[in-house]
Amino acid sequence: MANMDIVPAQDSPDFDIDPKTLSPLTLPDGVTSRFVETNILNFHILESVPKNPGSTRPPLILCVHGFPEIAYSWRFILPRLAEKGYYAVAFDQRGYGRTHTPNLKSIPGHTFRPLSLIKDTITLVHALGYDHIHTIVGHDFGAVTATYLSLARGSLSPPDFVRSLVLMSHPWKGIPPLSYNTSPNPTLPSPAPQPSDPYASTRDKDIHNSLANLSVPRKHYKWYYCTRPSAAEMTYPTGSALHTFFRGYFHLKSADWSGNHNPAPHPLHSWTADELAKMPHYYIMPLHKTMREAVEQDMADQSPSTYGTRWLSDADVAVYVDEYTRTTFGPPMNWYRIQTNPEAASDAIVFAGRKLAVPTKFVSGRQDWGTYQEPGAVEAMENGRSVEKGSYLGTVIVDGAGHWVNQERWERCVEEIVDVAGRVEREGAAKL
Repeated sequence: MANMDIVPAQDSPDFDIDPKTLSPLTLPDGVTSRFVETNILNFHILESVPKNPGSTRPPLILCVHGFPEIAYSWRFILPRLAEKGYYAVAFDQRGYGRTHTPNLKSIPGHTFRPLSLIKDTITLVHALGYDHIHTIVGHDFGAVTATYLSLARGSLSPPDFVRSLVLMSHPWKGIPPLSYNTSPNPTLPSPAPQPSDPYASTRDKDIHNSLANLSVPRKHYKWYYCTRPSAAEMTYPTGSALHTFFRGYFHLKSADWSGNHNPAPHPLHSWTADELAKMPHYYIMPLHKTMREAVEQDMADQSPSTYGTRWLSDADVAVYVDEYTRTTFGPPMNWYRIQTNPEAASDAIVFAGRKLAVPTKFVSGRQDWGTYQEPGAVEAMENGRSVEKGSYLGTVIVDGAGHWVNQERWERCVEEIVDVAGRVEREGAAKL
């Protein structure tokens, strides 16, 4: 695989310091943090509660962060959802931030698999005293968590654990189909054909070697994150160097970087090297560079005046630096490593043939290449291949935002979340 030393998921480090003893995060008014203890994990959460909730528990909106983020990325959105009457919660996912095992020991590598995303979320919600999520909002990798949970426990008829879904910056193409009708009983009528992926015929099955053999050799960032040295290369050295990396990484994937305007993100026609190479280096990296080096290369001509201090202050960056210095990038990267482990990734087979069936909306920034990195994913939601027809509420592309849409244009995101949540409330009232 283009000389990439792929490794399986690794046990996370033990916690040398109890996260409960750390200094509290500096948070906006209306947002508080605490720990929710369960027999699986002690979850670190941020929450915002309506000022006058009344005698009825407010509907729960659960926000799930992506990579390389933590619950802190929802700091702008949580209090605004509470102002609209919702109990808004974000949590550090398994392997991220201050969420930890009850005994402060490592999180076993084999637990970083799709089923854990579902179990963790259901466990947390029940510990909060809720038997369902009114709206789950997932950004980036958090959209994977939100999707799997919605596939497993999402239905309005009858109501189930998830009632509505907002995906941000990570569209859902659907579960790859299993081989079908390869051994039919010859005495039975032929089954109806299964829908096929129109992009399958153009998918390069040796994409890594094809990328490596381009005139300017490249590699895919997800598989780089699965390699042995990647976590250490991302984490160290710490201090100001990690601050510089985070500042550059967030900037390059935002609407503030001119490279996301010319050319502007657009649909890719196929999963082939020539098409994928149209994306910036933070997705399709130079073959012989680390992610740190790729970021340094593209930040070399950037003036500090262009950095995203409008939505990400140096104090905000320092929060990410402190958390990742303490926990390293290793545990979050385990979520990438499972995709190269056929046994772990095979959990998703249980959803073969199933589509998202709850009201679903996709929100992304106009300058976000993440919308298009999997060719055909947005189209699959829109034409009913991955979301049941009638359940898809539309694709919203937000001006002035890149990949970090929930931070860059949080006001618009609040509007879209509340729109989805409100539709569910109106539909439920109409059925009474």
